[in-house]
Parts: sequence; C-alpha cells; structure tokens
Amino acid sequence: MSNLRIFVVTVCCFSILVKAQSQSKPTLPISLESPVYLVGFDYPSFDKISNYAWFRFHYRVLEGTEISLGGEHYRNYFADRFTVSAQLKQNLNKELYLFGGHQREWDLLNKGRGYPNPIPLQEAYFGMGYDAAPGLMIEGRVVRPLGQGDFSKIGFDGFKTRVEMGTRIKF
Repeated sequence: MSNLRIFVVTVCCFSILVKAQSQSKPTLPISLESPVYLVGFDYPSFDKISNYAWFRFHYRVLEGTEISLGGEHYRNYFADRFTVSAQLKQNLNKELYLFGGHQREWDLLNKGRGYPNPIPLQEAYFGMGYDAAPGLMIEGRVVRPLGQGDFSKIGFDGFKTRVEMGTRIKF
C-alpha cells in the first residue's frame, strides 16, 4: 500500500471518528478537558551524535477510547531509526487499558542500500497497560513483524514475534 493511500485512509478514518464523536451522547458528564492532547520526551544530548526523542498526538474519540499518531527517533553511532505509529487505546476501568496498533520504522543510515531505506519495517502490536500510580504506567505488549523487511529492530536480528515490557513515568 502506497504512502498516499495510507494517508488518505487515515484522514478518512479520522473524519468518520470525528463525526461519530459529535453524534454520540456521552454517558458521563462532559468535562472541560480538551479531547486532543500531545505528549512527548527528548533525552538530553550527551554527545554530538546520540539522541532519543518521541511524541504522540492523542484524540479522545469516545469516553474511554482514544486514537493516537506518534513518532520516535533513535540515533547513536551505530544506528539512526525513525518510527511512525498509529494506535487505538480502550480503557477497561480507571487503571487498566488495552491498546493495539501498527508501526513503520525506517533505517536512516542503511549503509550500502540506498538512503534512507525505501522499504520500512512494518509491525503490528497489541498489549495491556496499568496505571500503577499517578504518573506511573506499566505496559506489556506483543509485537509481530509484517511482511519482509530489509532490517530488523536493533538487538532483535533473526527474531520474529517478541514481548516487550516497560514502564513510563510522567513528571
């Protein structure tokens, strides 16, 4: 599927969800909080080459349901990668939530094969998260590569499906 088709499908889905949200009747009182928010982080630079940054643009579609688009850039002396992802998140209760999505990763160094890599690594993922405390989230997810990529995730050469566990701290 070409990038233009993916963009058109994303815009169509977004407009349908906006119309669905405007026609739905919320079961809980309406808050003054905006349905759109942006989160992100950039590690400080310790040298001229290395850096890690990510962002995620969230849109609350319905009460307890949100879609998001995000990006991640990872660079060091051996790799330069950029990832774009789309995700759907569904809250089960105040602390527990399910999520799933699709991500594409480009190898920006791609030595000897063209710059940047014209064929991105595509992966589908799903998982569960838990808000353990205010500002502390614990997440686990299963990630499955789709199709054949010219490269693999850093540190996962030869692996297919993998399980990732992690925490996030908001401050």
